[in-house]
Amino acid sequence: MRGKRRTVASVLAETLSGRRGADAAAVAAALAEACGPRMAREVSCRGVLRDGRLLVLVSEQAWADQLRALEREVCARVNARLGRDAARGLELRVGAARG
Repeated sequence: MRGKRRTVASVLAETLSGRRGADAAAVAAALAEACGPRMAREVSCRGVLRDGRLLVLVSEQAWADQLRALEREVCARVNARLGRDAARGLELRVGAARG
């Protein structure tokens, strides 16, 4: 394979962005890509709140603290991937089941 390697999350975000009925999956994939592979295993995007913030479940407080510190950068990456203002911030919840 030549050129830049792409993650599954980046391919999903690109493929699903703009498709009818796939918005939640596109946002979740874009968040996973924006977080990077290690952090993505510890977080789960559960949707977009009415105010435009992403509802994100985080496995542990330490990961929540790190994600909070990176909030602006992560939201900017999500928005850039989707080509629109999809993430206006993050609402983090710690310790919920990932399922």
